[in-house]
Amino acid sequence: MLNGLWWLPSLIVFGTAAVAVILGVRAMRSRQRTQGIDPVSTRAALEQSAGVELVRADDLLRNAQDEVEFARAQFGDRAAADLAAAVTAGQEQLREAFQLHQQLHDAVPDSDAQRRRWSQRIVELCGGVSESVRTQMAHLDGRRAIERSAPEHLAELDQNISDLSGRVADAEATLDRLSETYAPATYARVETAPAAAAQALDTARAELATARARVAASEPASAELDAARTQVQAARHALDSVTRTAAGLDAASAELATVVAQTRRAVSDASAQRDAAALPASADEISRALDVVTATIALVTDRRQLPDPLARLDELREAVSRLDAALASARSAEQRIENAREALRGALFSARSHLEVAKGFIEDNRGRVGADARTRLAEAERQLALADAADDPVEALDTARRVSRLAQDADALARYDAGPRTAPLKR
Repeated sequence: MLNGLWWLPSLIVFGTAAVAVILGVRAMRSRQRTQGIDPVSTRAALEQSAGVELVRADDLLRNAQDEVEFARAQFGDRAAADLAAAVTAGQEQLREAFQLHQQLHDAVPDSDAQRRRWSQRIVELCGGVSESVRTQMAHLDGRRAIERSAPEHLAELDQNISDLSGRVADAEATLDRLSETYAPATYARVETAPAAAAQALDTARAELATARARVAASEPASAELDAARTQVQAARHALDSVTRTAAGLDAASAELATVVAQTRRAVSDASAQRDAAALPASADEISRALDVVTATIALVTDRRQLPDPLARLDELREAVSRLDAALASARSAEQRIENAREALRGALFSARSHLEVAKGFIEDNRGRVGADARTRLAEAERQLALADAADDPVEALDTARRVSRLAQDADALARYDAGPRTAPLKR
C-alpha cells in the first residue's frame, strides 16, 4: 500500500511551495495597494521617463555632432577624436533605444514585465550616452578655457558672417525660382529661411562687436563669441535648408519625368498582356487599372498648375501598384521580379526623399519634436538599410514603400509636435 503511494510526499512538498508562492504574490500586491502603488501607473511613468530620456539623449548627441566639427576646426582632428568616438558609440546605443521605443508602440501588446525591461533598458542606454558625451564635451570646454584665442576667433567669425551674408541673396533668388516652378506647399517650410538667416547674422554681428570691445578692454569675451558662433551656425542651417529643398524638388521633378516615361511603357506592355489574358475577369481588372494609370499620367503631367513633384510621384506609384496587382495573375515569377527591380529604384528615391523631408524638419525643430516622431524617423532609417541590403527585389520594394510611410508619419508627428514657434521645447 505504501509502495503505491510513493509520490504522496513529493506532491505535498510541491503543493505547499505553490501555495506559498501564490500567497506571497498576493501579499506583495496587497502591500502595493496599501502603500498607494499602482503597477500600471508606475509602468506608464517609466515609459514616459524613457521617452523623455530618449529625447534628451538624442538632442545631446546631435549637439555633440556640431561640437565635434567645432572642435576639429578649433583644435584639430586629434583633439576631437575622443568626442567623435563617443558620438559614434552613442549613435549605436541610441539606435537600440529607438528600436526598443518602437516596440513599445507596436500594435501587438506586450507583457508588463517585458515593457518594463524595455523602458529600463532605454533609460540605461540614454544615461550611458549622456554620461560619455558630456564627459568628452567637458574636456573640450576645459581646453577652450586654456587655449581660447579671442582675436583669431573674431577673425574667423567675421569671415563666416561675410561668406554667409553673400548666400542670403542666393537663397532669396532660389526661392524666387521655386515660386515660379513648384507649388507653394513644397517650399513653405523654408520660405522664411533667408530672413531668419539674415536676422541671425545681424545678431552675430552685434555679439561680435561686443566681444571685440571686451577683448580690447582685456575682458573675457567667451560668452559673446559662443553666442555669435551659435547664430552663425543657425544662419548656415537656415541657408542650407533652402539649398536642400531646392535640390530635392529638382531631383523629384527629374525623377517624375523618368517615371512617367517608364509608366507609359508599362501601360503599353500591360495593354498587350490584357489582350492576351486567357480569363475575361483578368482582362477586365487590368483594363480598370489601366484606366486609373492613364488618368494619373494625365494628372501628374498637367502643366496648368504648379506641381508638387514628390506628391505626384506618390500618386503615380500608387496607380502603378494597382496595375501591378492586376497583372500579378498574368505574370510569371521572373516577370514580377524584373518589374519589382525596375520599380525599386523609384521607390527607394521616394523613400529617401520623404526621409530627407522628415529628417530636415526634425533637425530644424529638434527642440520641439518628441520621441514618437524621432522613433518613426529612426525606424524609417533602419528599414531603408534593410531595403538597401535585401537580395529579393520584391521584398526590398515592399520595405522601401514602408520607409515612405514611416517617414511621412514621422514628418506629420514632428509638425504636430513643433506647432507654432512659441511652443515649449520637448524636454
